[in-house]
Amino acid sequence: MKKAIVIINILFIFLSFNLQQVSAQSPSPEVTITPSPTPKPIQYNLAYPGILPDNPLYKLKVLRDKISEKLTNDPSKRIDFYLLQVDKQILATSMLIEKNKIDLAKDTALKGEDNYTKLVREYKTLNAKPKKDKFTKLKNAALKHQEILENIIKKVDEKDKKTFKNVMYFSQVNLQELNNLYSSEDLNEL
Repeated sequence: MKKAIVIINILFIFLSFNLQQVSAQSPSPEVTITPSPTPKPIQYNLAYPGILPDNPLYKLKVLRDKISEKLTNDPSKRIDFYLLQVDKQILATSMLIEKNKIDLAKDTALKGEDNYTKLVREYKTLNAKPKKDKFTKLKNAALKHQEILENIIKKVDEKDKKTFKNVMYFSQVNLQELNNLYSSEDLNEL
């Protein structure tokens, strides 16, 4: 019983800390990254990541996010949660590259794409496909992530390109699997 009370108190502290942090941020919680000249940039806004992985408080944020993930029972909300996480992590990756924290950026990019994989796996587990508007959003998100990863690959040294190319490959595979699910006529929409 005492453990439950302690866990509830810790959860309350994390959530209240997050609310204070959000209110202290600028009024625009979304950031659009404009890539270097490309023929047709993807119109999709990534969520601002807040605390970056190089911050000492980042571990608390990760703990809060893991608790939130475990407490989210609605599949649709869990898919939205995974999308939010990957958006934050891909933008955080770009921000870490700008700070020249390449190794941390590689880890963050891999974790971000893992969240997109979880999102696709959620649809597969439910034997469902996204509705048209949700599919469009998920597709644009994946394309935006790939656009950012392409820009990162251009910026990093040759020795670091392999990791980001792997993340790009996983992103393309995930998008293809999502396309296959969406095209399937046997599945119900979620």
